[in-house]
Amino acid sequence: AEMEYAPAATQFTLWSPTADEVRLMALSFTFSTFSRIIRIYRDKKIQEQKGGIRMKDPERTSYLIKAKKFLSTPAGIALTLLCAAVFITGIVYLITTTKILYVGWNILHAPTMLLLNILPVLLALLLFFFLTRKIGFSCSLVGIVLIFFAVVDRVKVSMRQEPLLPTDLTLAKEVIAILKTFPVYQLVLIGVMLIVFAALPVCSFLKSKAIALPPLPRILGLVLVLACGFGANHLWYANQALYDSYPTVDNPYFQVNQYNTRGMIYSFLHQFNIMQVQAPEGYTAADIRTLEDTDWTPPVSTEKRPHIIMIMGEAFSDLSENEHLDFTGYRDPMKNWKEICAEEGTISGHIVVPNFGGGTSNTEYDVLTGCATRYLGSSLPSYSFIHSDFDGMPRQLQKLGYETLSIHPGYAWFYNRQNVYPDLGFAASYFLEDSFDLATQGYGGYVNETATMDKIIETLDTHIKETDTPLFSFTVTIQNHGPYEKKYGTLEQNFSSDIDLNETQTDLLTQYFQGIGDADEQIGRLKEYAEGSDEPIVLVYFGDHLPGFSNGMEFFDLLDYPIDANGSPEEQLAVYETPYLIWQNESAKALENTKTVAEIGLPEDGLISSQFLGSAVLELFLSDYESPLQHENNQLRRELPVCAKNIYVDANGIYKTEISEEQQKTLQRLINWQYYKLFDEKNP
Repeated sequence: AEMEYAPAATQFTLWSPTADEVRLMALSFTFSTFSRIIRIYRDKKIQEQKGGIRMKDPERTSYLIKAKKFLSTPAGIALTLLCAAVFITGIVYLITTTKILYVGWNILHAPTMLLLNILPVLLALLLFFFLTRKIGFSCSLVGIVLIFFAVVDRVKVSMRQEPLLPTDLTLAKEVIAILKTFPVYQLVLIGVMLIVFAALPVCSFLKSKAIALPPLPRILGLVLVLACGFGANHLWYANQALYDSYPTVDNPYFQVNQYNTRGMIYSFLHQFNIMQVQAPEGYTAADIRTLEDTDWTPPVSTEKRPHIIMIMGEAFSDLSENEHLDFTGYRDPMKNWKEICAEEGTISGHIVVPNFGGGTSNTEYDVLTGCATRYLGSSLPSYSFIHSDFDGMPRQLQKLGYETLSIHPGYAWFYNRQNVYPDLGFAASYFLEDSFDLATQGYGGYVNETATMDKIIETLDTHIKETDTPLFSFTVTIQNHGPYEKKYGTLEQNFSSDIDLNETQTDLLTQYFQGIGDADEQIGRLKEYAEGSDEPIVLVYFGDHLPGFSNGMEFFDLLDYPIDANGSPEEQLAVYETPYLIWQNESAKALENTKTVAEIGLPEDGLISSQFLGSAVLELFLSDYESPLQHENNQLRRELPVCAKNIYVDANGIYKTEISEEQQKTLQRLINWQYYKLFDEKNP
């Protein structure tokens, strides 16, 4: 009988230890071994100080002398470094892998997968050995770096359900900005860990004795190591077919599972090779250039156009909607949201975003450009590829006579927004550095929701008073950014539950719902402003991603959310679903060019991919305007409201893993179009 992981005969019936138990046993054995070595070394030093070692067994003395001589030979050095590579790789596996027994079974059936993890470690050890001639230093440096990466991978997976990626190394400033919001005790622990990690290689370098090695063998060794590294990278680590051929535990499309099974070292190096965005198969710029129709211009219209206020809420979700949570006697964190969604004419649902627990700019990119981050084929943030004018939603609205502005109460350099926003067509931008004061407006480590809404309403009100042109305002809030441990200080519990939650779990949810409630209050405030205005105003609000809690997916399992990265297609998509609403005041409803939900073909449940949201808004309220790309986007949305690479949802709400040949052609055309606009389109 076939099983998902292994034949039935391999299942453990008497005792099946958990991953943490196996990890604990292995680490205990490791540390006890190290302790034994240290004691032997200490006793040796004491005996040397007392006048030399006195061996009762001459044969043992002779054996130790021979062993010492052997370890100084090329064969002995190679064996030592090989053992160190195996040991370091094993520690990395123990730290990063969650299902050790299943992974062990897969390694037995695909041993080359383990070799591909060991080889880079061995080459790194050889490289530093030939550079310094110090075995101890080489082992400690490579070991510390990889163990540090493994710990970071483990923490990132628990918080964001995403492994360590090479692109994370380019986000140093973003990481530092987020770390500043951590509690002091956590910062102290991180600081101590970094000091220890840095001190060990330094001490090892000072204490290690260099092995005598002539210059010529060292140079030849370095050349050979580098040649092997480049060759192995080209043959194996850059080989997508080879990487995909190896088994994974659980869902093979979930990147965390790939790292868990195939190894962090092998997977990390593979990701490094595929960061470069490759042109889609069969792509030619000429084909897309004919579709782009560069002579197209928006039609002239004298009709009144609505102001569009679009807001993306940090980690905004409807997780409070859960059968095990009750807000009776407390403030419902989504009170205003529910009331707005219940109003006649409000459009609401969920968008399927590119990331879980982070990747805010990717959702921005999807909504504002009409293109999909998922189909870029790179782990870099999609904003990394915008370097010139991009004809997305803001620039298209500019052509229609809109004034465009963006608001983000975070640093301008975060995700390079200071350069990307002008490229997208925002004429003005307001950032933390020039428009907010964290010292007086901060809450939970970031600018609060009230100050952000103050700026939204202030800019809208000023615009209405000073000009007759319509306004497109896009805002990214930031207050409820994680982590959530004691984020807002000591709070009283703001919900009740029929599930027994411990103190830490209760506080995490309390902190998170506090932020959601604050955002909800400001949504109600903006609606109240719009209702009192004679100007036509459209409000679009959506979440960028689900929150990444420090306990990983524990809440989702504990509270029975239908969310599972390894589950059914519905459960897998739910990992990436955030709520959205589109609301208009009475003046906007009175405009003649507004379409209905039925006319633009939105699904009844409102579930769409994030790259379709901006296009849908344009079609709803600017029916006389559709650029070629937006038109193609809206046509595909009518047939496939959700396109999530390996999972699709059709117009009837049916989940699929395969689509028709014609639908695949349309989707591929949009994928090619995205590549063209990012890399081949020539802008003035």
